[in-house]
Amino acid sequence: MTNPLPLRIFIALFYLALSVPAAAEDTPLLSMPLACTVGETCFIQTYVDADSSPAYRDYHCGALSYDDHRGTDFRLKSMADLNAGVPVLAAADGVVRAVHDGMEDISVQILGKQALQGREAGNSVVIVHSKDWESQYAHLKKGSVAVQPGQTVKRGTVLGRVGLSGNSELLHLHFEIRHKDKPVDPFVGLTAGDTCSLGKRPLWQTDTLKKLPYIATGLISAGFADHPSAPDEGLAVTLAADAPALVFAVTVFGVQTDDEQKLDFFTPDGAVLVHQDKRIEKNMAQYHSFIGKKRPPALWPKGNYRAVYQLLRKQQPIVNQAFSLRVGP
Repeated sequence: MTNPLPLRIFIALFYLALSVPAAAEDTPLLSMPLACTVGETCFIQTYVDADSSPAYRDYHCGALSYDDHRGTDFRLKSMADLNAGVPVLAAADGVVRAVHDGMEDISVQILGKQALQGREAGNSVVIVHSKDWESQYAHLKKGSVAVQPGQTVKRGTVLGRVGLSGNSELLHLHFEIRHKDKPVDPFVGLTAGDTCSLGKRPLWQTDTLKKLPYIATGLISAGFADHPSAPDEGLAVTLAADAPALVFAVTVFGVQTDDEQKLDFFTPDGAVLVHQDKRIEKNMAQYHSFIGKKRPPALWPKGNYRAVYQLLRKQQPIVNQAFSLRVGP
């Protein structure tokens, strides 16, 4: 007959068990919630707010969040991706609890937030993964929701397409994971790790986490237009010689206070068409800017124009890329 555990050890083990998070089989391990490649065809523009005060920060102690943001925003590059239809995928097995569809893909800047009260998520899907866990996929494309309440779905099931519905200014998927109705950062999980780092048990699958590098600042898009452009507008690489203007535009994410931005636009003979040197005044999740010039009385000289974009942080280049434009046939 074996001796029973001493009472003090039994009590210690009991309280240790209480301190351990939900059992592994109850906690979903998440795969990518949309069909894109982070850093190439999409970007994580906003993370869960890790600061409980009116200030904000992401899990990496960066500025890629805003106050009380509850999910992870996967941003696509341009409105052209809306028409292409980027699939939104179930991040884990579960049962569909709720869906909403039928809202137009229109920026909240046009609709106004008052028109969206109670419908901020836009077209969306909610999946229950277990007793305590559920996930939500928000701002889907109108008419794209492909599942119904009560439907059992497997990891990777297409739920819909990325859209611009609800309280959204940009083409993106808002992915939110909740435990007992409270949002959880999937990069942290229920057990925090060291400050400014991943949690001890992130919710992402190991192979998925490798595909989600933390990129503090990056270039989303750059190109040319014949008019001042919007952030999600498709940009050209060729323009006609009678274009009313030549404009070079860039959109970047994660700019920080006192970053220095330089834009240079050169004619085919190497002369400076227009130059801009600007200091960033505050942290911003997204920053869009452009430079350009109206067409002179004559047509634009035909040939290869060149533009260079630089973003410097403490005099070190964060982004430094050149782009080409062909004017004329």
